[in-house]
Amino acid sequence: MSSQGPSVEPAHQTDGSRQTGGESGSCWLREPDGNDVSDIAAWLADPDINRWFDFGQGRQALPVLALRLMMQSGRHRLRVFGSQGHNVPSGLVAVSDLTHAFGTGSFWVLRDSRRPACTDMTLLASMEILRDALETHQLHSITAWAVDSNVRSRRLLERIGFRLIGLQRDCHVMHGSRFGRVLYDLLPADLSNGSGSAGNRA
Repeated sequence: MSSQGPSVEPAHQTDGSRQTGGESGSCWLREPDGNDVSDIAAWLADPDINRWFDFGQGRQALPVLALRLMMQSGRHRLRVFGSQGHNVPSGLVAVSDLTHAFGTGSFWVLRDSRRPACTDMTLLASMEILRDALETHQLHSITAWAVDSNVRSRRLLERIGFRLIGLQRDCHVMHGSRFGRVLYDLLPADLSNGSGSAGNRA
C-alpha cells in the first residue's frame, strides 16, 4: 500500500542516517526516533493520507500506541526520509511482515508533498530500504499494492522494479466508493532494474 496523492506523495549521522541521491538529488534516510512519532502519527491520522491504506480489517488510521509498537517490533522496518538541509522528515518508507517463515515482506510508502523535497527522493528512499530488507532479512519476495486510481503510486512501484501481478477488484473503500487494488511483487533481481524513466519529484 502506498500513498502518493495530491497532498501526499509513505539526523543522527552516526546512528544510521545515510545520504542518498548522487546525481539525482541530495536526501537522507534514517530510522525514526521519538521526535518523528508525532509527524508519522499526524500523517496516518489525516484522511487525505490514510484513505489510501489498510492496516488490517479495513483500519485506515494508526494510533500513536500502535505506531510505537510497530517501531519496536522486529516485524517492521521503518525509515523516514527528507531533503538534505532540512531536519524534518518528508515521508516514510516501510517493509512489514518481515518474520514470515517463507522469506516474504510487504512494502508501503507515503510522502507529504507539503514538506521539502529533492529529485527522486521517494524513489531513492524506497530502493534503499528494499535493498536493505532483502539483504538483511534474506527475503525472496516483497509484495505491494496501490489503489487503482492512485496513478503516482503505481508509477513509483513500477520505477522501483515491482512487477504487476494482478488486480483485486472492489476491495478498497474511499469516501463511500469502492475501488480496486493493483497488486505487485518484487524479487531481488528486479530491484536492480528499478531506475525507470526520469521523473521530477517522486
